[in-house]
Amino acid sequence: MRRSEVESKFLAGFTQLHPQFGFRGLRRFPGRTHGAVSWALRLVLEGDGREIDLLCAPLTEGTPENVQRVIHQLLKTPDLAPNEETPLTVQVLVAPYVGQQAQALCRQAGIGFFDLAGNAWLAASGLYVDILGRRNASPRRRQVHQPYEGKAERVVRRLLLCPDATWKTRSLAEAADVSVGLVSMATTALAREQLVSKSRAGIRMSQPERLLDHWSQAYDLGRSAMRMFRSLEDGPALTERLARQAERLGERYALTLWSGASALLAGHEPAAHLALYWQGDPTELAEALQLSESVGRTYAFVFTPYDESLFWETRVSGDGLRVVSPLQLYLDLASGDESELALAGKVRQRLIHLAETR
Repeated sequence: MRRSEVESKFLAGFTQLHPQFGFRGLRRFPGRTHGAVSWALRLVLEGDGREIDLLCAPLTEGTPENVQRVIHQLLKTPDLAPNEETPLTVQVLVAPYVGQQAQALCRQAGIGFFDLAGNAWLAASGLYVDILGRRNASPRRRQVHQPYEGKAERVVRRLLLCPDATWKTRSLAEAADVSVGLVSMATTALAREQLVSKSRAGIRMSQPERLLDHWSQAYDLGRSAMRMFRSLEDGPALTERLARQAERLGERYALTLWSGASALLAGHEPAAHLALYWQGDPTELAEALQLSESVGRTYAFVFTPYDESLFWETRVSGDGLRVVSPLQLYLDLASGDESELALAGKVRQRLIHLAETR
């Protein structure tokens, strides 16, 4: 489930699931400027009329691994300063479902959680909410997600990067840099969903558009660790500085998100902030671009790729900037909020061409 879908379903069902809170308003934080926190939900406590801001960090899935990762990000992110109007702010995770192991991680870290089933836990000054035991209405289907996890994801990536190819198992394993056994496992799972066909002729995508849809639903940009820096320059000037350093930085970086879209989509407006993948110590990149940890109005989001395949088939823009492949750019944007999802649609329409096999 995409983050934007988690948000819309959570907001649509919130008042019914949690009548003890009165809804006052919603404030979104565009451009990932608040790290894992995407929006603040202004609520009033029905008992005493106090107002509270829930600083919400959405997760595509509430697995213990995802929860632990986002908790780590939240603990490193300074809380929004309370003010006279809202003296209480609480960081919370919002996920499709939060199981017992993930719940324990939240309690241990002091981070609240809500899920779409109605489970919730909050512990703050003069506030305690504990609603548990509600079942997952949409349990995860392991066989659908398996091809999009770990190294198996490389098989899906290689198939979509070469949409017209017909593969033998061994040649696909070599192209994806994985074992023959892993290719067999991944493609069997995909064939079960009728997303690829397997025959004596070879392995071929049968429904590439559906395959991309399935992968984008399972994909989460948050798997790549992110560090946030700042610059005194505006977005276009910071991008120009990157272009001047491009030869020195070599192939260790690739633009993504709005920066990638600005570079690849003709006529698209310059990005207000910088977002890129970087292979290496982020402080080295920060020094090259004169970035700061705390000073500046422009943000630079530096992601460490969780797998080297994210750099497969990068492109070079007309300005000489290296950009992730349109496929990777789409996945990153589609895992974001509504504005990023809309931009993902433009990338898919203009840059990704996947003809359905008949």
